[in-house]
Amino acid sequence: MAERIEWPPIGMTLEETATALRVNPRTVQDMILRGDFPARKVGVGWRIDPDAVKAWLACGVERDSE
Repeated sequence: MAERIEWPPIGMTLEETATALRVNPRTVQDMILRGDFPARKVGVGWRIDPDAVKAWLACGVERDSE
């Protein structure tokens, strides 16, 4: 019988990212679609690289709202 491998979570969900940034999940989705940080669509959800979010915050550049 094959040994079960425990994988650590890879990437944050849209909801986890929204919670971390203290914004609405729709705001995070809009940011992804604008290209503010890389994300990958997996099934019906998104996975966002936590390091990309940290880099985005560190740059301190604010985009104009549309």
